[in-house]
Amino acid sequence: MEPENTVVSFRRAVAEGVQLLECDVHLSSDGADAVIHDATLDRTAQEDSPLRTGAVADLTRAQLDRVLVGSGQHIPTLTEVLDAAVRTEGSRVPLLVEIKAPGAAERVVRLLVEYFDEDVWDAPSPPAQIISFHPEALRTAREADPRIPLLLTTTTTSPEFFETAEDLGVAQIGVRIADARQVDVERTRALGIQLNLWTARSEEELARALELGCDTLTVDDPAWAFSLMAEPAQT
Repeated sequence: MEPENTVVSFRRAVAEGVQLLECDVHLSSDGADAVIHDATLDRTAQEDSPLRTGAVADLTRAQLDRVLVGSGQHIPTLTEVLDAAVRTEGSRVPLLVEIKAPGAAERVVRLLVEYFDEDVWDAPSPPAQIISFHPEALRTAREADPRIPLLLTTTTTSPEFFETAEDLGVAQIGVRIADARQVDVERTRALGIQLNLWTARSEEELARALELGCDTLTVDDPAWAFSLMAEPAQT
């Protein structure tokens, strides 16, 4: 396994044949984007990193550039991740851009709009979607540019969650596998939107996600998931 949210991890996933990539975005103290899952450096910074602790929001992009997050890898920018999301023959792997810090929403939209040509957002499979647990982040993104598809994710669903998803006009919802129920699948289908289930890290979680049925499935190890899914069903 490669260090999470690093350029090498995205390149490996592309090489292993994934159909989607997902990255997490925070905002530095000087307003730059930083692709890292946690709000702090503490869990992912490697032991010999020049900078090993602190909140991403309290550090400048120059300080974040000094951080090593495993195997000598650095915290990438969103543009660097987009550059890595390309197959060898030149086609793009769509990217789910998860906004961890709501304040990053406007910058993410601006970067996506600047990176891609205008007509890509009218394509059947746009090159990126914006995903978040925070409805306010998706609302900001929708107001900034309504062409970019949205995905509202959650650990557990509720009537209010589905109302919010419908109000935002999302293309997908995401539900944690352990908490997903058949009624959630049915409600999603009734709304005419797609369902993402996350994150399959065990055979049991993978089997449950496939049994429930979903349009997209998040895994940490694509090669592992593909190998299991390719095995013949036991009778």
